[in-house]
Amino acid sequence: MEQAIIEQNSWWKDKENLLSDEKIATALNKNPPLVYNFEDYSNNLFIGPRQVGKTTFFKLLIYDLLFNKRINPKEVCYFSCELLKNFKDLIELFRKFSVLANPKYIFLDEISFVEDWHRAVKYLLDSGLLKGKILYLTGSSSVELKKERFPGRGINIKYFLPLSFRKFAFLFGSEKLKTKMKDLKISEFRNLKEIYEKSKELFTFEDELEKLFFIYLQAGGFPRAFYEMMEEGRIKSETYEIYWNWLLNDIAKLGRSEKIATSILEGILKNYGVKFSLNSIAKEMEIGSHVTVREYLEIFENLLAVRNVHFFDFNKKMVIFRKMRKVYFIDPFILHTINFRIYGTKYEDFPKMVEGLVTESLIRKFGSLKLGFYTNRREIDVAFNNFGIEVKWQEKVTSEDFPKTFIKNKIIISKKDFDFVKDENLLILPASLFLALVDV
Repeated sequence: MEQAIIEQNSWWKDKENLLSDEKIATALNKNPPLVYNFEDYSNNLFIGPRQVGKTTFFKLLIYDLLFNKRINPKEVCYFSCELLKNFKDLIELFRKFSVLANPKYIFLDEISFVEDWHRAVKYLLDSGLLKGKILYLTGSSSVELKKERFPGRGINIKYFLPLSFRKFAFLFGSEKLKTKMKDLKISEFRNLKEIYEKSKELFTFEDELEKLFFIYLQAGGFPRAFYEMMEEGRIKSETYEIYWNWLLNDIAKLGRSEKIATSILEGILKNYGVKFSLNSIAKEMEIGSHVTVREYLEIFENLLAVRNVHFFDFNKKMVIFRKMRKVYFIDPFILHTINFRIYGTKYEDFPKMVEGLVTESLIRKFGSLKLGFYTNRREIDVAFNNFGIEVKWQEKVTSEDFPKTFIKNKIIISKKDFDFVKDENLLILPASLFLALVDV
């Protein structure tokens, strides 16, 4: 273990060695580069899907500590936990750190597949061995990273997800756009007039936002994918394969069937943006039981690949799980990857993709238990509190495209149209504008 630790902490010998790290070298050479600063001096557990850039995030935090904050290199310790088997190995790793260095900033990457890893973390948190130290962890499966594992133990649970469109626009937008966006965001959904006023201010940048949004629809918020799209105008087939292989590898690690997983993913594609029952997917994809379908959908959600979206009851202000559901991928890149691997092409139904993006942005903001779709005689794509949102990503949109309903605040997400129909309390605004404003 000692040799692996030394190899993964090359900056102990000379901090300049960090610049030769593949993740660091790639990140710093991008235009514009992704930048992360070490600002949170508390213990944190970051949950995020595979290939979203968690390891690069850790390496850039280490870079900031060494080169900007001038921390002693031997106070910064890193290890990729995929090399470890169980919680005993984690405790031993921590002891080796104390022998080989002077650990104050400890980064443990991909901890979630170490057997009983939480036992080691609880031990470190409870024993006082972390006193004067800061522990940063990452993991890919929220099955094994539940917050209730650490009640009152001084560790924060944070999600590290693909970039939202707002953050994507902050990265690749013009300086004028970024300056304007800093002062404009939808932090709370209180009334339509407030949203309309902020939308009007940002609407002057709609042409730029539309161009960025078209790129985002193809690349999503995964760094490797969107940098390839920006630099080369396309995403390499090997990039899709890398994510696909990681997903199936994680399925295998959880002791599940790759064949069944692939079949259910195909079922999601066939029913994308359409409500369905577990029985219907089981029958359509010739899977033995609806229980198996539910189990795999939960696994995909816990691996942060999909969102299960349920019916929203306006009276109870809560989702109802026993009814039919919709399933969306959390990012366009994942959607394109699954479609590419199963059908050999990128996904092309952009209206449904935009519907999924709008839903995802609001789930990130409010949580999956506080919103869903609503169905009476006609369906409303997203419902929460006293708001209803209908996605009509098409050339021409009018207020008639929103179903007649009792809902107080109505929003239609369009392709280009922008209008506020005051007497109907209905706002029409482009998807790119809406997603650029939603602060998640």
